[in-house]
Amino acid sequence: MKHLTRILLAMLLFASFACAENSSKDAYATISWDKAIEMSKDKKVKAIFVDVRTPEEVAQGTVAGSLNIPLQQIQTRYAELPKDKNLLVFCRSGRRSRAASEFLTQQGYTKVYNVDGGILAAPPASAFK
Repeated sequence: MKHLTRILLAMLLFASFACAENSSKDAYATISWDKAIEMSKDKKVKAIFVDVRTPEEVAQGTVAGSLNIPLQQIQTRYAELPKDKNLLVFCRSGRRSRAASEFLTQQGYTKVYNVDGGILAAPPASAFK
């Protein structure tokens, strides 16, 4: 009986950790560039682009007006980001922006959007005007 109780307790603990892990993954949304551009243009939405690439990558081109906080610095600079705005997070391909989005949600940011595909999937600059 004690063995069965231990197994059930272990299963409950495992299930609670799995649920906690999944809830942090669902705390941000992944959106298309079209949706991100639409949000950035809508004055009621109050959105800003956050580029988590390195300064060298940003020098090759970025979204006008975006805030650059490289992923390597996000843990020390995240307080620079406003909590009252939608954060449209992007990188080169989407991997670093997913990591940054997850980190930001863990810090209490509730309006975080990972822009799918990174700058490689971005439309021409004319789409941002």
